[in-house]
Amino acid sequence: MAEIIPVNGQSGWRNDYHYAVYEHKLVTADGMTYPRSFIVIKNRYGVIIRFTRLHNFAGAYENRVYRPLASDAKEKLYYICRMLNYVLVDHYSIYRIDHVFKVTKDMLVSFFMDYALEKKPDGTHKGSQSIEKCVGAVTHFFSKLIYKYGSYVALRRSELYKEKDVFTGKGKWMKKKVPDFQIRGIPEEKNIFRDIPTKAFRILMNLAVRYTPDIALAIGLQAFGGLRPGEVCNVRQEASPKGAGILFTFIDGRLVKAEIDLTHEYAMRSDGVVCGNIKKERRQCIYPPFLEAFQTLYKYHQEYLKIHAFEPEYCPMFINGRGMAMTYDDYYQRFRKLIDERLRPMLLGHSDPECRIYGQLLCENRLGPHALRHWFSVQLALRGEDVAQLQFWRGDKNPESAFIYLQDKGDLVRELAKANELLASFLMEEGENNGCT
Repeated sequence: MAEIIPVNGQSGWRNDYHYAVYEHKLVTADGMTYPRSFIVIKNRYGVIIRFTRLHNFAGAYENRVYRPLASDAKEKLYYICRMLNYVLVDHYSIYRIDHVFKVTKDMLVSFFMDYALEKKPDGTHKGSQSIEKCVGAVTHFFSKLIYKYGSYVALRRSELYKEKDVFTGKGKWMKKKVPDFQIRGIPEEKNIFRDIPTKAFRILMNLAVRYTPDIALAIGLQAFGGLRPGEVCNVRQEASPKGAGILFTFIDGRLVKAEIDLTHEYAMRSDGVVCGNIKKERRQCIYPPFLEAFQTLYKYHQEYLKIHAFEPEYCPMFINGRGMAMTYDDYYQRFRKLIDERLRPMLLGHSDPECRIYGQLLCENRLGPHALRHWFSVQLALRGEDVAQLQFWRGDKNPESAFIYLQDKGDLVRELAKANELLASFLMEEGENNGCT
């Protein structure tokens, strides 16, 4: 089941193969798409030579009778594949085992430690959440193997879990099984550049309408509705045969609600290319204070669609040069081009010192479309929204991200105050240089 077989007796054959995750999109008769992920064995050329059954032990919805069609354990499979490659392939010369049943606890500890200390591509280290997810996924994987194959597996459940007393939300103590591993890691350095001053954002929107009208509304969906870039690429037009992608509510001719339909992930193109993923299926509303600005962008986009052909059987909201739905990569590249060719030069030559400083920051840092959702979240926090409201407007599955913004709210206010003081000092210096004092 989990054994790698050498081909034609070649020496060093083991290094020619590795475990990988293969994702396939299922399309139902009504056009809905659902992911299915598998653990496969690939050769050095990336060609699949075998499908395994290991994905069956990832443990998604294992204790429930009902299992949603959209359920997929893709994230867990990546952790499991890394462990398999580590033990059975990369460190075969040390462990000398050829089957997943023979993995021991010491091997898992070594894998977890190396995973925790390994640097990410950008040079930073993994955060505690990533390490805990890895330990949890791999531990649960072996727990399911033991349940299925019993004594054939070298590991025992008692080696994987320990009992811990926890205090429930109902005010009772209970026993809970948690992974019996303690892994040391290096604190994550969070240095993602994603802040956009409101002044720069206003300039960005004006430039988008003028030079990239194909993504101006996409930027608005992120900044005014908190959508993720991949979710933007799943938005359909009002006339979509799969149902209206945007629903508007008017009272006495005034727009009071704009709702984006993200309840299902549909096929968006005739060639079957996946445009992006919906992280949480929902109906996402535009934040009320931004409704007027969003309505203006929507009218501009409607004019754009009138003169550009698109696939009518899919009616994507955002299209590429061939009239097909824009993918996440298409959107990302268009956004980057707007930043590099329009926003940064405009800011560097701006008369406002704050804008010039931010323009210099854009020369040193890469700004992606995820920054728009961050701008939206900051606006919510500064407008006094609580955790529940932040979670609702951002479309989060859990409140952890909202807590971060509320915990940082004081810092956000202080940073704004510092920025205002810095701006004032720059203005005073420029006034002195120009003989205004």
